Amino acid sequence: MAPNQAHPRQKSISNRIDAIYVLSVKTFSHRIAHIKAEMARHRIAFDFMFDHDPDELDDALVASTFGPSEMEKAHQSLVLKNIQVWRDAVGHGYRRVLVFEDDAVLCPDFDMRFREAMEAADSLPTGWMIFLGGLDTKVPGGYFLEPGPLVELPIATAEGCIHDLTAMRRRLEWLECNRVTLAADHLIRRIDLEQGTRQFWLRHPVVEQGSVLGIFDSYLDGSRQKHSRRFNVFRNRWNKFQRRRLPEWRVWLKTQFFDLRP
Repeated sequence: MAPNQAHPRQKSISNRIDAIYVLSVKTFSHRIAHIKAEMARHRIAFDFMFDHDPDELDDALVASTFGPSEMEKAHQSLVLKNIQVWRDAVGHGYRRVLVFEDDAVLCPDFDMRFREAMEAADSLPTGWMIFLGGLDTKVPGGYFLEPGPLVELPIATAEGCIHDLTAMRRRLEWLECNRVTLAADHLIRRIDLEQGTRQFWLRHPVVEQGSVLGIFDSYLDGSRQKHSRRFNVFRNRWNKFQRRRLPEWRVWLKTQFFDLRP
């Protein structure tokens, strides 16, 4: 793990977070420059997780961690980077850690929404994670009726997540008895379901993926790789409208004029 030296200012959002990690690859100069600027904009001190880059994967570690699957090295690398974060955090006894992928884009109200989420997390029993993204993801109608700031719901992706110590310990225990056959976000979703770890979204998500906003090409998502950046930007905007804004309007109309729950 390589410490970030780009921005010496004090953390502003993390008085309730013990460590902040960014998962990246040493050769991804464009993404590294992006995330340094993004973190600096919000005065967030962080560490890069450069361990287990795709071209440096240890064959013995891969063989002992993964079962038969069609996962490519890039996906295995991201899984191992997440596992390394959990090991590092548990080894240090960190109560909570915040993990970003290197294409994360933070919304303008990130600081306020983050503080609200942490205040809500203070009242949760241990064993949870909080997903900070999902602005273009379909959600059940009841999501729009939740007062927030947290809504209990399985994660969709993993561009920005907060993990508590119990959740990370449970995942490491699971890995001692099981081989990995899923990409990182699906793996976290499966382990937490099996281990009884609760997953939450923010009622108002605050992190997006630069690869869906047209800032970067995706190096993991095959469906995005098939299309141009312009197409992916259009699809992202359309998904936000038809999966989030339009359903929210419908739910609001039902509750205001028909007194019906979705």
